[in-house]
Amino acid sequence: MKKALSMILCGAMVGTMTVAGSGAAVWAEGETISVLCSQDWVEDAEQELGAKFEEQTGIHVDYQIIPADQYQDVLINRLDSGEGIDIWGAQSGFALSTTYHVQDNAVDLSNEPWADAYSVFSAEQTGVDGVNYGLTYYDTTTDYYMVYNKKIFEEAGASVPTTFEELKDTCQKLLDAGVTPIYEPMADGWHALMLWAGSGQVYDKIEPGIIDKLNKNETTFAENENMLLAMDELNEMAQNGYFGDNYLSDEFADAEGYLASGEFAICNLKPGSIKKIVESPLNEAGYTEDDFGLFLLPLVDNQYLNIHPTGPSRFIYSGSEHIDACKQYLAFLMEQENVQYLIDNAADVENLPVEVGQTPEYSQTTLDFLGSYDDEHSGMVLQDVVLYFNEQWMDINADIAAMFIGDMTGEEVLQQLDARRAQLAQAAGDANWE
Repeated sequence: MKKALSMILCGAMVGTMTVAGSGAAVWAEGETISVLCSQDWVEDAEQELGAKFEEQTGIHVDYQIIPADQYQDVLINRLDSGEGIDIWGAQSGFALSTTYHVQDNAVDLSNEPWADAYSVFSAEQTGVDGVNYGLTYYDTTTDYYMVYNKKIFEEAGASVPTTFEELKDTCQKLLDAGVTPIYEPMADGWHALMLWAGSGQVYDKIEPGIIDKLNKNETTFAENENMLLAMDELNEMAQNGYFGDNYLSDEFADAEGYLASGEFAICNLKPGSIKKIVESPLNEAGYTEDDFGLFLLPLVDNQYLNIHPTGPSRFIYSGSEHIDACKQYLAFLMEQENVQYLIDNAADVENLPVEVGQTPEYSQTTLDFLGSYDDEHSGMVLQDVVLYFNEQWMDINADIAAMFIGDMTGEEVLQQLDARRAQLAQAAGDANWE
């Protein structure tokens, strides 16, 4: 098996919704810990584990799920005020230090009983200066790829595209066959940027050293012709009708159902989502897992596999009054039977970045797809390698939405991205932006 594959395989609501663990009809009396996370970061299976944790310990887990477009503001306000927060979620990576000040706002987890079982790379991404502050309890062993319906492609005479021109041809054939090519849910405020940033590994392949120049403030996104071309191509996809008529109001939670119904042929999803598509009650055509495949979105003719080993992670707030209980909860999540439970019961989770003796559930489709790329033909996504990028994720998505409706150009989207990077860098005291 190729080295790149082994690296990846190892190692809409308003306000706050509080969810009791699934099946927990009676709350145990005693201590309560709160888990503050963005929408889609806590699997139903984890909430079920939370109920089991309460049965065993008497400690109740209060899951506070915040809409994605509000989450960062809510999190920062809660961290600043120290109000009612025990465990908080954030994407691992650069922003932990520069935006969330994890050294001050989180507890050192380097010596927890599960530390040796935690992926070394994940620990680097949830840590700062060799100290680990978090736990990535999310499937970072695969990224989002274009999931497509092979049967619909065949019926429309469409083929898997490897260039942008081929993508346009494929999408037009699907449209001509009465199928909307791509389900692009923008209402959640985070998904569209996955298409652009998830093709970001090609930029450094075309122009080696561009990422280093961006991080040293020696160039900008707006100055880069390839990045602008990719943004303009993304806009062209929307203008050509490849996302349908309702993409601005479409929601991520409906993706599997729309693909199951055959109304849409493609969506940018985790490969594990294929199982959810097949199991959907909207799958009246009787599609099987073998009827779906994976391909890379060829913005700027990209054919480099996107590797994205960072993701939503958990941190214990340093000001919590329940630090010991929080540590007990994280240790519980890392027990072999509980890791296996999440893998077995969360359809889009095929593995976790831990090694506790669990059995991954990679489908043959996933293994074949990932196994077709080696190190030379793979690379890290933008949010994992570019400073001051991931923390403005929702803002960039809002600008992309403005571009789609004609209020901004692709160049203006990148100029705004650069301007916010400068603000974030200066706030962090980055000498390269002085």
